[in-house]
Amino acid sequence: MQITPIKQDELVIGQPIPWPLYYESGELALELGHIPKSAQQIQSLVDRGAGRYIDDQISQNEQAGQNFQAGKAELQNPPQRQAGGLTLEQIKLNIGDSIQLQFQSETDSSRCFVTLIGYLADQGVIVSTPMLDGRIMLIREGQVFVVRLFSGKSAYAFTAATKRVTNNPFPHLHLSYPKEVRGLIVRGSSRARANIICHATVEDGSGFACVARDISLGGSLIAVREKIGDVGDTLILKMRVHVNDTEHLLALNCQIRSVNSARPSADDTPTILHGLSFDQVSSQDSLVISALLYQNLVSEEDSDE
Repeated sequence: MQITPIKQDELVIGQPIPWPLYYESGELALELGHIPKSAQQIQSLVDRGAGRYIDDQISQNEQAGQNFQAGKAELQNPPQRQAGGLTLEQIKLNIGDSIQLQFQSETDSSRCFVTLIGYLADQGVIVSTPMLDGRIMLIREGQVFVVRLFSGKSAYAFTAATKRVTNNPFPHLHLSYPKEVRGLIVRGSSRARANIICHATVEDGSGFACVARDISLGGSLIAVREKIGDVGDTLILKMRVHVNDTEHLLALNCQIRSVNSARPSADDTPTILHGLSFDQVSSQDSLVISALLYQNLVSEEDSDE
C-alpha cells in the first residue's frame, strides 16, 4: 500500500472527508469524517502532501475492486450524533457492563470504571463503588458524575448524581436516573490521532518497542524501527492510554493487515508502519478506546455549534 497525495478538488468545505488522511511520514493528518472548515485548511493539507492509502492490488483484481468501492461507500457516512435524546431502555444495557464515571468538581475531573448492577426506569441506576489502588473510593451523596458507556457501535453519556452510598450487602452507589442520554455513533473505522508509546509481542515471544500513530475501535497504525511480521501474523499490543488524567493499560490481540515503509525521521532512523486490526476487544477496552474517539468527536461538534 502507498500514500497517494490528495488533490484540492477532492475535499469540499463543510463536507466530511471519506477517508483518513496521512502525511508521507505515516502520521495521521485528519481522521475519517473530519469536516474541512476553510479553503486555507484544504490548501495546507495539499501543500504538506497529505494523502490516503491506496492498495495497488485493488486495480488488478475486479472482485477486490468491488469490495473496495462498497467499503468506501460505507466510510462516507461519518460518525454522528444520534437524533434526539435517548433513554437507558433504548440503549439496552446489560447487567455487568463496564461504565465510566467522571467526577465533576472544580478540583477533580478524574475518571474510573465501575460495573452496572441494575437500573429502574425513572427511579435510579445502581453501580459498584469505584476503586483506586485496590481501595474503595470515598464518594459523598450529591456527588455529580458524567457517566459514559459503550454499546454496539455507539458511545453514550449522561449526567447523574449520587443519591445514596452504601456498603451493605456490598459497596455500591445509587445514582439518579437520567432524563436524557446523549448518543454518538462511533464506527469501527473512526480514528483518533495518537502518539502512544507501546510494546508489541509477536508469536515467537520477541518484543518490540513501537509508537501507535492512531487508534480506532477496529485497529491501530504502529511505527516500529524494523519489520516485526508479515500480513496475517498475530501479536499482542500493550499500551498505556491516558483519558484526561486517568491512565489505562490495554492489552490487545492483533493481526497485521499491512506493512509499509515510511520516510526516515529527522535522525535518519528508518520506520516501518504496521496496520493492525484488533481481535475480540473486551467491553472495558472498547470503552477506553471509545472515550478517546468520543472526546475528539464531541470537541469537534461542539466547536461547530
